Amino acid sequence: MAETTTGARAADDPLAATIAQIERSWVGLLSALEGVPEERLTEPNAVGEWSIATLLGHVAYWDQQAVVAGERELRGEPKVEVDWQAANDQEAKTNDGRGASEQRASMDRAHAAMIELLRTTPPTDPRVLGLCGCLQGDTFEHYDEHAADIRVWRERVRC
Repeated sequence: MAETTTGARAADDPLAATIAQIERSWVGLLSALEGVPEERLTEPNAVGEWSIATLLGHVAYWDQQAVVAGERELRGEPKVEVDWQAANDQEAKTNDGRGASEQRASMDRAHAAMIELLRTTPPTDPRVLGLCGCLQGDTFEHYDEHAADIRVWRERVRC
């Protein structure tokens, strides 16, 4: 019965459902990081060639891009195709050498800005469905993907 009620609420308020999904996945990402010693976060080759610190900067970048895409969607502007591989490569170079705490702070700020965009959008705005759709790949799907990467790394290095 609760699933039906939740499903009905999600259909009535896709914005609230999207925020809830993003926050569940965000908690999962943070949980994957919990207890990792600070000095381990900068070890190379945790996720491909990246350290976990670089991965945090990567998540921050895509949350920032989610805000940009969301704002464009709300203004009714066309979607912009992004060469995500080139963006990832550039961001990894930019973030290389930044400390884990700096990367984490950047990730937290970017996430907060993205959530603020969602919370300040009226749920009755006719562009809400487009907004919710344009965010999933840069937010909850992305968090879930990298939470899994972190867990695999932790298992591999016994951290």
